[in-house]
Amino acid sequence: MAYRRVQFLMLTVLVAVSVTAGMFLASGLDLTPSAAAQEASALSREVPPAYSLPNFADIAERANPAVVSITSSAVVDPRNSGRSLLRDFFFGPEHREEGEGDDEGRLQQSGGSGFIISEDGYILTNYHVIEDADRVQVRLENESRQFLAKVVGTDRLTDLALLKIDAGRRLPTIPLGDSNRVRVGEWVVAIGNPLFWDHTVTVGVISAVGRRLGGNRDSSMDNYLQTDAAINFGNSGGPLLNLYGEAIGINTAISRVGQGIGFTIPINMAKQIVDQLKENGRVARGFLGIGIRDIAAMDADQREYFHLAEQHGAFVNNVTRGLPGAVSGMRRGDAVVEVDGKPIDSSQELINEITGRSPGDSARLTIIRDGERIQLTAHLVDREQASTGEVVPARDEEPSEALDTEDVLGFTVSSIEPQNMRYYELDRNTEGVVVTSSDPFSDAYGKGLREGTVILEVNRKRVRSL
Repeated sequence: MAYRRVQFLMLTVLVAVSVTAGMFLASGLDLTPSAAAQEASALSREVPPAYSLPNFADIAERANPAVVSITSSAVVDPRNSGRSLLRDFFFGPEHREEGEGDDEGRLQQSGGSGFIISEDGYILTNYHVIEDADRVQVRLENESRQFLAKVVGTDRLTDLALLKIDAGRRLPTIPLGDSNRVRVGEWVVAIGNPLFWDHTVTVGVISAVGRRLGGNRDSSMDNYLQTDAAINFGNSGGPLLNLYGEAIGINTAISRVGQGIGFTIPINMAKQIVDQLKENGRVARGFLGIGIRDIAAMDADQREYFHLAEQHGAFVNNVTRGLPGAVSGMRRGDAVVEVDGKPIDSSQELINEITGRSPGDSARLTIIRDGERIQLTAHLVDREQASTGEVVPARDEEPSEALDTEDVLGFTVSSIEPQNMRYYELDRNTEGVVVTSSDPFSDAYGKGLREGTVILEVNRKRVRSL
């Protein structure tokens, strides 16, 4: 019995010594967090870890040999050498002009950029860089020699051009990335020749995606990336690179009223058409001949009026007679929600789906009309050919006399005559009446009725005249 008591006592002492030693070692090795340690731990969770910046110098060093300087030369009539104000505002490259005299043609040179996409000398750039050029020359990095470039193909709608030079050797290239994977906020590098300063490198981030420039031009294909990497005149056509050194865009435009607002054509758009440019020199796109807008952008009253329970799809604003949309039976007020069974969420998705097809292809359209789903089949035509010849008659007259409904409705309207078409820049096939004034305090103005708005229907009935 005494032996057991001694055994128990010894075991108790050993446990006590072990606990004491463990506490001593833990405190000495800082394994037991004190109050100060707990505080520091909480602070470290709030402060994000430090990340090192990417090595932009490596990216520039790899890409620069494939970035080229482009000089476009043209003899212009000094009496008719102006570009459009909108193109100058967003796109216009730096110009140099030589020649004197009012009646003498002048040599105008425009500077731009481009980049090599194949070892045999194919180069991507902007259409506006080589537009109307009589001669296009390309200069490589660290070379004084200029190569005469052949314009292989152009696409005015996307502002892209494909050039070809014969350098007699394999050329360095820039790999093409995937612009669909671009995220807002990621680092990018722009390389180009702004204001004739060769191979200028600037750095920024993707500021936004899916931008449209709008203005008095066809912006239906606009899908620009926006960046704050410095872009100036002459950068046009140069690459916008990701951190892998891949081209994710072609630098194209800037805002002249702001800073750090540049626009880049997504590289996937170029990848979709480069083969057509090589083979045909142009791009053939499918076309329906309808005007559309996002259903999601319509207010509740408008959706209710057209019996649109869904908020996705493309709303048909107008249908041009004789073109595939009209021939298939499509009407204004329809909503396109599917193409060949594929859901359409926005007007841009419908544009991409149709323009991605070839003229002559068929498209099965699912339409919502008066709340019911119906199927139509359209046989597409060539977009460029369908648009040829749509010129507004040139008249100098002011708009015809308007019907004064302002006291009652808050706006006045006028019939659509040739002079109105010119004044309001309307399509020659436009029917209805045009709004010539709108009281800013009226309900009509609040619903979006402005001067120049064309009224096609009233209570679902066509309006063709006053």
